[in-house]
Amino acid sequence: MTTKAPSTIRAALVLARTPIVVPKLTKFESQYIKYKSELERRLMWTFPAYYYFKKGTMSEYKFQSAQKKPISKQPGVWYPEGIPDIKHCRERSTKQEVIIPKETPKSDDTSVSRPVVKNPAVTRADESNDLTSLERQLRNTLYLLVKSGSKGEWKFPSFDVGSNQPLHEVAESGIREIGGNKLNTWTVSRKPVKVLNDGKDGSLEFLIKSRIFSGEFVPKNKDTEFKWLTKEEIKDFVNKDYYDNTEYLLDK
Repeated sequence: MTTKAPSTIRAALVLARTPIVVPKLTKFESQYIKYKSELERRLMWTFPAYYYFKKGTMSEYKFQSAQKKPISKQPGVWYPEGIPDIKHCRERSTKQEVIIPKETPKSDDTSVSRPVVKNPAVTRADESNDLTSLERQLRNTLYLLVKSGSKGEWKFPSFDVGSNQPLHEVAESGIREIGGNKLNTWTVSRKPVKVLNDGKDGSLEFLIKSRIFSGEFVPKNKDTEFKWLTKEEIKDFVNKDYYDNTEYLLDK
């Protein structure tokens, strides 16, 4: 029994940009982190003020003055929440709150106690819905898709493989042939993660995973259409069979 050789062999590159910022926490994750933080503060040793503030100095006085004094045990007094357990000026039954005294900034120095302002996770590319930008969806993984073929279908960029050509080299060199040399990528593995079989002509397409570290995809052909899409967005651009066969390979 003989098997028919595939008409064509192609190497496709699943090129991903990993998340830039941490994903947004779920309600359960936020509650768990808060619980762990409260537990650690409850069980931690008393803050060693003696180590940071020398006894009898003005810095020690400012620190001690800024702290909230715990309620000490008094004879003949009923405490509904339990008898105070004070040690080293700390109520040991609850977490310790350490208050750092604020310094008064000098007239020529406005940087003291200046609050840290975080950069927004929503970028201009998100606001303008620019699907060709790598500066979008910073919390999610983005994948490069190009429109190819006579039908103009959206797929991962793929390239014809000649005889005795390594698949990963064909995919990596192919992406630079269509997208320029400004891409700094890393191939996750030389082995393909998936093989797609076209039942019509028997052609095979091997998917190679890769990561982009820096640079950008700049098509040499101005007619080349491309998009950087999340896993959920890819579903709206590719056909159902293609998505069903590749969905489990994609990260959020």
